[in-house]
Amino acid sequence: MIGITPEAILLILFGVVIVFLLLVVKIMHTRIYQLLDEVDKISGKMNLTSNEIEQLTKNVEEFKNKNL
Repeated sequence: MIGITPEAILLILFGVVIVFLLLVVKIMHTRIYQLLDEVDKISGKMNLTSNEIEQLTKNVEEFKNKNL
């Protein structure tokens, strides 16, 4: 059997750890961009809702003015 030195074992272990951490970083990067897309969609819906509320308020004011 070929003698494996402790240094070689540590190098292999650290190499595996680095690859694992790079994989975790890639997964987190992907998830962050998914969440940013969801935030953009939600803020778009909020702006649309805000515009609808303003229009509804104007319509109610016009209706009140016509009936008075």
